[in-house]
Amino acid sequence: MTKALFTALCTLMVMACAGSGQEIPAVQIEGLVIENQTQMWVSAVRVMLPSRGTFVSCGNISPGSMCSTSFPVTAYTGEPLEVTWSQAGQIHSTGQFVMQIPDDLDSGRAAGVQVVVAGPGSAGAIIVQRLR
Repeated sequence: MTKALFTALCTLMVMACAGSGQEIPAVQIEGLVIENQTQMWVSAVRVMLPSRGTFVSCGNISPGSMCSTSFPVTAYTGEPLEVTWSQAGQIHSTGQFVMQIPDDLDSGRAAGVQVVVAGPGSAGAIIVQRLR
């Protein structure tokens, strides 16, 4: 009897812990814009999802310009991503981070990722609603 009670208690604790994390709804992403807000060329910009082994990249982006690309719709559920790029002969990285999903995002419309390279060693990414 004690063993059955202990097993039931352990099962309930595991279920409670598993359900206590905030579940992130999937956002349908179908494109990417990379903005170079610096006064120098940026090259080899790569946005990676290490957990999936996937990435999207742009070659060379002139100062004050941008690169955009689309890809088949993919679900983003809060996995860490990383942005890497080269500028003035140095390779930079944001390290892994998680994009916040905006509260006002319309889940019925496609979204995209906007990456901004703001300076040497400074970049970030956000999820934005697409204009369709």
